[in-house]
Amino acid sequence: MPNKVWILNLDDFVFKSKALDALKSHSLKYIQLLKPGDFCVVSPLTEPDKAFVNYMARIKKLEHKNWMFMPREQKEDESLISAVSRDEHLISKLRKLCSIGYVIIPLMYTKEFAHLSWQCENTLLNNSIAVQEANNKLVFKELCKKFNITTIAPVYEAGMNKMPRVLALLDPRETYLLRRPFSAGGYGNVKGKLADLLPLIKLYHKESDFYLERFKEIYKTLGSLCILKDDEISFVGIDSQIIHKEAWEGCSFPFSRLPKKLLEEIREKSLMLASYYYGKGVRGQINFDWAIRQKDGELKLRALECNSRYNGFGLCLRLASTVYGINRKELHFYLDTKIRFSPDWTTKKVIDELEKINAGVTFRGGVVLTSGVKNGKAGFCFIATNRKDLADLRRSFKTHITGLAQRPTKERE
Repeated sequence: MPNKVWILNLDDFVFKSKALDALKSHSLKYIQLLKPGDFCVVSPLTEPDKAFVNYMARIKKLEHKNWMFMPREQKEDESLISAVSRDEHLISKLRKLCSIGYVIIPLMYTKEFAHLSWQCENTLLNNSIAVQEANNKLVFKELCKKFNITTIAPVYEAGMNKMPRVLALLDPRETYLLRRPFSAGGYGNVKGKLADLLPLIKLYHKESDFYLERFKEIYKTLGSLCILKDDEISFVGIDSQIIHKEAWEGCSFPFSRLPKKLLEEIREKSLMLASYYYGKGVRGQINFDWAIRQKDGELKLRALECNSRYNGFGLCLRLASTVYGINRKELHFYLDTKIRFSPDWTTKKVIDELEKINAGVTFRGGVVLTSGVKNGKAGFCFIATNRKDLADLRRSFKTHITGLAQRPTKERE
């Protein structure tokens, strides 16, 4: 496999008013994707955390110098890829790496990246139009109809690119979920009555499309991962997701605590959808989210959305293989991106404590810090090869990291 240059363009899969915040706050966590010999391109607007960067370089064995590139300048109203495209010195570096066999890979393939890829004489091929359609929740729901896959249907659609409709036809007593068709990780999801959501609806009309769903109580939210290569489509497995305030905060793998028939249905439908996108020219990792609902005493499967990009599931696969040499057939992990603890912990202090935890591990695996510490919160991935060792890791963590707090239960305001 060729070495890679990763473009950490997470601003391309978050809606515009939150894109800059995501780029600043979350870019560094994607260093997890790198393998020895790889490079990455990050935004110059990224909040620095030297302790976390040095930690990632050490555990990922990034021994070569200057493995992180930045464009000379990025304006706050432009994308990372746009900033890279107009930096001639950086383009020259990327073109030189491509000439010796490197492949440039973005977190998400876009039309703008396709142009950058051409500038750098990159060999990566993908279909930006099909990727954009895959990541659009409303387009995905329409596709599911064609495959007779049940979704949670929107009851109202509006925004910049849609004709206004009358909200008065909706029941003000019901609870709704306000969502954006194109936004990752639950950014922009808000639950409430129509009276509570109306100010946001007026705001959203000005900046993007949006839609409303009737809020449904969900028993379990699952994710399935497929990998689309030029010569094959593979099904990786199913994870269970941590959802808080209608937003994604982590996942665990493997998940098997449902009837075998239901798990097999997820596998079959995931491969069916993956085959469709493969035929459209989509390559790389593709994720499908599923809701399990309890209705009339039975468990019912509902398709939620598709994400044609790298997400938490894929990051954990890379961590396990590069840090511990654990392949996906052996892998057990638990990822929590927002563990809360005493505010006196710093990134360096947490890293020092993790060293003590991992020094006492007698099996393959350990605990990895997946983001820098900020405002008493950080992400951690617990990695092992079986359920028992995974549980032991989490218990050990709780005895070392003091001041751990339960996830708040207060609803989004």
